[in-house]
Amino acid sequence: MTSENEMVQVDRAENLFDECEEASREASEAMTAEDQKWWQRETTARMARLAGYMAAGMPVDAPEVQAELDIHYASICRFWTPNAAAYRRLGQAYLDDPRFLRTCDRIAGGLAAYQRDAMALYADVWSR
Repeated sequence: MTSENEMVQVDRAENLFDECEEASREASEAMTAEDQKWWQRETTARMARLAGYMAAGMPVDAPEVQAELDIHYASICRFWTPNAAAYRRLGQAYLDDPRFLRTCDRIAGGLAAYQRDAMALYADVWSR
């Protein structure tokens, strides 16, 4: 058994996310059109709140920011339940994925990096 901080040799990296993608797809397919619209509105509102905190100069460890991340984590768990390391990597993926980066930039420049940093802190505090 490896700890979260140990490196694991993976021979077929393309298969790393098969399980979570399948679970996410199944959860998405189970949502009604109304559920999907609600989830999209809620996600947009949460991102706008984070952008507001960022614009106000709130650090990512501010209670309000971390409360948003608590809601974010719960919403992610509707589709897939990441451990702390996976949640940190998801935050980095938000910054690295050009589609998500464009979405964030439409709300506020720098939001993807701010959310990544907030997610990393959330994962660090939660995994202690």
